[in-house]
Amino acid sequence: MKKLLFFDIDGTLVDFGNSTMSPSTTDALIRAKQNGHMIFLCTGRSYNQIYPSLKAFDFDGVVAAAGGYVTVGDKVIAHHVYGQNLLQKVLDTVGDNNTGLIFQTKDKSITNHKWADKFISAFSKQFDMHVIQDNPTFKDIVIDDELSSFSNRYADVESTIYCNCDYHIDDLRRLLGDEFVVTLSSFKEPEPYSGEITLRGVNKATGIRDVVEFLHMSQADTIGFGDGQNDFDMLRYCDVGVAMGNSSDEVKAVADIVTDDIKEDGLKNAMVHLGLV
Repeated sequence: MKKLLFFDIDGTLVDFGNSTMSPSTTDALIRAKQNGHMIFLCTGRSYNQIYPSLKAFDFDGVVAAAGGYVTVGDKVIAHHVYGQNLLQKVLDTVGDNNTGLIFQTKDKSITNHKWADKFISAFSKQFDMHVIQDNPTFKDIVIDDELSSFSNRYADVESTIYCNCDYHIDDLRRLLGDEFVVTLSSFKEPEPYSGEITLRGVNKATGIRDVVEFLHMSQADTIGFGDGQNDFDMLRYCDVGVAMGNSSDEVKAVADIVTDDIKEDGLKNAMVHLGLV
């Protein structure tokens, strides 16, 4: 029976700091498609931040920006943006303190010099500089230091990633209010002063539901694979949620299956276990 398979990127399809899938992962995806299953990227990254090698692979669609931008084939089936007022609320809350900010749209990422410096400093503690320079998050990023009318120019922002915030994640959630969801970052080493800001009611699970409804299939046909804090909704929604062995204990606790570490062919092993390949 055909299944819809949804794959997180960082820590699931590719290891942190790497833009290329392992041979075992590539082989498993090819075999799954040959067996009649459909495969989808399901990522917190905006579409423009997805590695070119993954865009070139034969995925059947994308759930990007944690459900903010959803495609099946070449058709966009859902697209959710902040709009001017909600973007201004984020700017008013954290735009003028020590927080590093990158705003994500389908086509580009936007920051300014001060915000970018915070991110480079944070990333350099976890990754080599060449990894930072090659990451789509930083390549061809738009640098815009003019905050006047910023929210008007970039009202199509889908999500925000932040680091080095003055506020603990619990305080930031309170300050931003009910319109937003704030989750811990999907960095290699998450901590409570870095994370992702997405629209409430828009997440990986809602994006998967959009795909299911578009294809006239069922939630029972879904399997999700992930490892990070922003995978909770996906792992809970899918009929089978698979946590990578490199996931935190919190992520593993919400999954139906825990597979091996990404470095130990965890994705392929899970797909074999589930009879997908």
